[in-house]
Amino acid sequence: MPGITIKLDASVIPSDHRVWKFSPGKTYRFYRAISEAKKAFLDIRGLEQLPTDPSSWQDSAVLKIISEDRWRRELVSRAKGNKHRGSEGVTPEDRKRLTYLKELIFDAQKGDLIVVPVDGYRKDVLIGEFTTEPGRPELVVAQDGEEAFTYLGRSVRWLTGVEKRLLSGDLLEKLHSPTAMFILGKTLRHEIYRWAYGDFVYDGEYVATFHVGKDKFTAEDSAVVSVWFNALEILQDALARNDVSSLPDNFYLMGLGKLPDARASELDININSPGSFLFRSRDPFALALMAMFALSACDSSAVVNDQITIEMKVVGTASPDCRHHIEESVKAMANALGAQNAEAMCKLGQRAAQDAKMTVGAHLKP
Repeated sequence: MPGITIKLDASVIPSDHRVWKFSPGKTYRFYRAISEAKKAFLDIRGLEQLPTDPSSWQDSAVLKIISEDRWRRELVSRAKGNKHRGSEGVTPEDRKRLTYLKELIFDAQKGDLIVVPVDGYRKDVLIGEFTTEPGRPELVVAQDGEEAFTYLGRSVRWLTGVEKRLLSGDLLEKLHSPTAMFILGKTLRHEIYRWAYGDFVYDGEYVATFHVGKDKFTAEDSAVVSVWFNALEILQDALARNDVSSLPDNFYLMGLGKLPDARASELDININSPGSFLFRSRDPFALALMAMFALSACDSSAVVNDQITIEMKVVGTASPDCRHHIEESVKAMANALGAQNAEAMCKLGQRAAQDAKMTVGAHLKP
């Protein structure tokens, strides 16, 4: 029996995944250098004097370099007539900088995300991921004023840049913190994950976005999209309760069915022409719905009869097991539809794509 492979532009994120806020220095002075070098580094000079193997570093030796660097800068500042700040010798601030350095070099794992803020609200906050294992710092040469200095950093792959004004107030508050490096809490990660990965699975939640590109989104478009969404969710719920026989044998009537809020996926609607529909579910349905939309472009007989395989991206050490759960959900819905309802599902999905300009991060592999 021929098969269909659906590639989801979605990522499985491990439960121990972390997102780090990382400051590009006071006054954001190293934002451009970090962006262009694709390396995150702290504004600490002299670290290249340390042994090349960080596992042999002694805290006392690192603190000495941090303290001496700060004191040299303090003397330069005083010579310019500026107010005296701090004193010679190791200070509590130096110890904080040692902590930040350890987090950067040793704690941040390969695949962890890094968020780098910027000054202007119409400039891009950078979101990337660490590409090397911890304990393997690299040298970075960056300009500070009229001089170039050598720093130690970690390699980063930039995933996206987001205009600062588009971020939520809660996230902006965290990014404005003067703390050089820290882990963002779970309540803020979904926002970051949406920008970085688009659609994803994390901590038992499945998140999928359906984009609408039409300049003038009409009531008819809304009806088409809503019936398609609701019919498949009604079907999925009936399958979960082993009660498919109670459903009407008509896809359109199914789309007008009622479902208790407690059993329904969460849906956020942002139709600004263009806009989006955001699905969140505690089961594979949200991402299975993406796959069903891709399937709606097929001949309806293929939806019912063909084997279906799902492909998606895996971040770091995440288990790919959820891919199989999504496959099973798609297969179950496809088989339960039957020939007549599969044809109606495909036609309505095609209408949503053509008339409402709806798109999703899923496509059929040739």
